[in-house]
Parts: sequence; C-alpha cells; structure tokens
Amino acid sequence: MDYGGLVKRALDIMWKFKYLWIFGFFLEFGSGTGGWFGNLPERCKLPVGDFISGALVGAIIFLVLIGLLIFLVFLIMYLISQGGLIHCVWKIESGEKPTLRDGWNAGIKNFWRVLGISVLILIFILGSGIITLGPFVVLLIALKVVGLLSALVLFPVFLVLLAALLLVNLYATRTCIIEGKGVFDSLSGGWETLKTNLGPSLVMGLIGIGSTMVYVLGFVIVGLLLALPFVALGLINLFLGIFLGVVVGLVYIGLASALWGTYIDSLWTMAYLDMKKLQQQTTNA
Repeated sequence: MDYGGLVKRALDIMWKFKYLWIFGFFLEFGSGTGGWFGNLPERCKLPVGDFISGALVGAIIFLVLIGLLIFLVFLIMYLISQGGLIHCVWKIESGEKPTLRDGWNAGIKNFWRVLGISVLILIFILGSGIITLGPFVVLLIALKVVGLLSALVLFPVFLVLLAALLLVNLYATRTCIIEGKGVFDSLSGGWETLKTNLGPSLVMGLIGIGSTMVYVLGFVIVGLLLALPFVALGLINLFLGIFLGVVVGLVYIGLASALWGTYIDSLWTMAYLDMKKLQQQTTNA
C-alpha cells in the first residue's frame, strides 16, 4: 500500500470537497458531547426560600433536558455523517462527483445499520473490559500485590482488544456503507478485513496516531497565535477582548474539528478501499 499517497489523497479530498466538512464537524463533536452534562449536583439547598430553591431545581432540570436534547441531535448527526462521509469519499475515489445531498441520503439510508454496528461494538468493548479489568479489580481488593502484578498482563490485553474492536468498527461501518451489508455481515466483514490486513492496519494506526500528534501541535500553535490579538485587546477593554476571543475561538475550534474529522475519516475509507483492491487482485492472481 502507498501510505504516503493515502495521506496526500485524504488531504486533497479534505481541501477540494469542502462540503464534507459538515460531516467532519459532526463526526468530531457528535462523539464527545455527552461528557458535558455529567456533574450536576444531586440536590440544591438554598436558604432564601422554597420558591427560589424550586425554581432553581426546575431550571437545572430544564437545562439537563436541553443538554440531553442537544446530545441526541449530535449523536444522530454523528451516525448520519459517518455514512455520508464514507459514501462521498467512496464515490470520489470511483471518479464520481457526489453532492452533499447524496451523502445525506446515504447517511439516512444506513442510519439504523450504523447504529446497530456501533451498539454491538460498544457492548463488545464493555464485555472486554469486564473480562480483563474485572479480575484485576477483584484481585486488587483481595490480594493487593497480586492485583497490581495482574495489571501488567490484563491492561495490555484490554488495550489490544480495544484496538482490535475499534478497527473492526472502522472496517465494519465501511463494509456496511460501501458493500450494502447488514449489521452482522458488516461486523463479520470488518473482522475479516482486519485479519487479512493486520500489518497494513497497524501501519495505518501508527499513521493515525502521528497525524493526531501533528494536528494537536498545529491546533495549539495556531490557537495561541490567534489568541494574542485578543489578549492585547483585553488589556485595553477586558470585556471586548474576552467576547471577541470566545467568538473567534469557537469558530476556530469548529473549523479545525471539521477539517480533522474529514481528513481522518477519508484516510480510513481510502485505506479500506485499497485493502479491498489488493485483496481482490490477490484472489484473481
């Protein structure tokens, strides 16, 4: 496989087909918004009366419901964007010119199958955690030294299982979208793709980690450069500096996340397509 070519093509698609940034944005934010609403107090006591206390509790409940609604919307858009971006990159690699509507329709069409794959993978991850980390917790409580020693074996085993399941998820989703298979057939196909292409998958994983490090470094550097004018403005007018800085910061985070989501998902889709081509050539040879 031409790994350098894959990175170049992924960057090329990310830059040329800017409508894919919409899918990339939701792929990034749709997978991480749930943690924003997890630390609300169990009860609220105020010394100023039951009315204010009840109003505050009602406001908190309202905000929680709004938070859950936002989480649900982003989760739905995340699943749709998975199908949409994979479909569009597949069609682009086939020489076609898909539109945003084509991607949206593909995402809607495969929504329930992508959801089914995601749910089953999550169950498998939880099961792997119970099988590997469960004994560690028991041993740590019963025999502290033995429990600590067991972590040297059980934690690496869990990480290997986690990495394998995440790769199966990547390939299974693409099998579903590109080959039109159902949930269980897609998972089976994803596992088969991983087994057949274990070496390339590990290389792609390293490329993904390297790309992430470059992205994070670039994100921080550009973010600091963008912040400098607003820090200077804040010395003159604190409110204006903070307000404009937050607005520009949010736009920057959204745009950077959209670019990153489009690139990394395109990279894995093209890797999957190349793996399938090589596998077909080997079979026909």
